[in-house]
Amino acid sequence: MKKYWSLFLSFIKKPENVFISLSLFFGVLSAATVPLLSINDEGVHYMRAYGLSQGKIESGVACTLPKEVVLKAKEADVNNFVTSYKKTINRSDTETGKCSSATGYPPIMHLPQTIGIILANLVHGSLGITIIFGRLANLIFYSFALYFIIKWVRVGKWAFVATGLFPLMIHLAASLSGDSVTNIAIFTAIAATLNFFSQKSPLTRQQQLLIIAVACLLILTKSVTILLLSPVIFLPKRLFVPDKKSKISFIPQKWLVLSAAAILAGLCLIAWLHVYTQPLLTTGAPHNPLHSNPLKFIQILFNTYLNPNLPVSDDILRGVIGAFSAFKYGLPLFILLPSFSLLFLSLLHYNKKDQELLGEQTGKLAVYNLATIGLFVCAVSYAMYTAWALLPFRFGEGAYYADGVQGRYFTATAAMLVPVGLWLQKYINVRTKNDKVFNLIMFFGLALVLGFYVFETVWKFK
Repeated sequence: MKKYWSLFLSFIKKPENVFISLSLFFGVLSAATVPLLSINDEGVHYMRAYGLSQGKIESGVACTLPKEVVLKAKEADVNNFVTSYKKTINRSDTETGKCSSATGYPPIMHLPQTIGIILANLVHGSLGITIIFGRLANLIFYSFALYFIIKWVRVGKWAFVATGLFPLMIHLAASLSGDSVTNIAIFTAIAATLNFFSQKSPLTRQQQLLIIAVACLLILTKSVTILLLSPVIFLPKRLFVPDKKSKISFIPQKWLVLSAAAILAGLCLIAWLHVYTQPLLTTGAPHNPLHSNPLKFIQILFNTYLNPNLPVSDDILRGVIGAFSAFKYGLPLFILLPSFSLLFLSLLHYNKKDQELLGEQTGKLAVYNLATIGLFVCAVSYAMYTAWALLPFRFGEGAYYADGVQGRYFTATAAMLVPVGLWLQKYINVRTKNDKVFNLIMFFGLALVLGFYVFETVWKFK
């Protein structure tokens, strides 16, 4: 028994091992216990992924899909989750109609699910099997992608583990949602930024190309996420100028790389708009009140996130880690507290190595990241206010908050708090008897929270 315990302690010593073991274990349970197509917008993601599995990148005007696929998505909208695992989908019996709302997303967001559905069709292409295979493919992609990101990032590994194992993240990863690809793109951008700021030598050619690639990846998921790469604007000159004593303030090489990233990312978006042929965002209403009174946006933000007389902020906060299946159920308060506590523990647990790696850049990057999160929240809020809240069937021109904002849009950005945690560690930190105690607390704490999530799911849909 001592031998196995020693092996276990050695295994959970590495944050990436804790992540992938819990992610795959509880992800498979989630995929099996959550009713098929009951997750937020899962029906439209299923239609999108199924169309891609047939080699169709629809224009957004009209989409052709098997009738059974369209019918199943419609049934899920009215909470009919009964799905056949036996009858193979008749792919020749199709109908052409309005495309799903997920069609506006570039195909990269549904690539894992599409691969899963293709494999399912090779085995037994029933509705149930294609959905399950799509879910599992999405989970495998998410788990292994973040596993390698955690291995790669130099500082704040445990914060990536805690964020990546929020119940909501596993809930989405074990579904057909395109958010998993978006979250991986966000984690990649945050990890790259942390690595760059903690690096002492100039960036290599490959790293400069990585900035460009990450910019393109972000804009091809949800375009607003490219704002999360903003901290690279403030990369220290030592990463571009070999002579640290140089007094040059303008660094041509740095701005050439950033300009290339912006231009190529823009071209990627333009290329997708050319393929899709439809606007990605609606104007919401004939008149946007913010055009005539821009300061009203401050009131919109207050009502959305701070106004105690409105329940919106509570829903958004809960939605960051635990609002499931189109808000049919969620984590109760007594589970929300340990979930956030584990995140704060990962940020505030004293780590001398991380302190040394980020060094003098810690405070600066903390400010950059907090400002970036604020910018991102404002951008998402503005987009949802104009594209959703102002719609006539919602609140119209009288909309007084950013209706449609969901906590899941911001979950992955919690990893941007790593430098904030490292800065706070200079004044307040948590220390355990040794690293083994910390590792055990994180492993079993995260496992208990995810275990409750699975239990709650089974109880909800029993």
